[in-house]
Amino acid sequence: MRRAVFIDRDGVICHNRRDHVKSWDEFVFLPGTRAALASLAESDLAVVIITNQAVINRGIVSVDTVEDIHRRMTQAIQAAGGRVDGVFYCPHRPDEQCGCRKPQPGMLLQAA
Repeated sequence: MRRAVFIDRDGVICHNRRDHVKSWDEFVFLPGTRAALASLAESDLAVVIITNQAVINRGIVSVDTVEDIHRRMTQAIQAAGGRVDGVFYCPHRPDEQCGCRKPQPGMLLQAA
């Protein structure tokens, strides 16, 4: 079994916007994030990004847009020498009480 590190997206990798990250243009890496992810790439740990994205089920952002943001984020991390082994997101609103929204373990189980 491969060991992994799970990293939240908003507020850890990028700025956590009050009005949500709705496009790649609004995605801003936090200082030092890409360098830290490049250091993790040198380890034997799988690097997995997890994020709650209720903006999808609220109808604010489409699945395609969220996946485009994740694709571009992954490319930017790779360009800085980092590695992303997986990106998992929960599209549900808190009131939907799903099993994948953090802090529930669904995304961790999906990544396993």
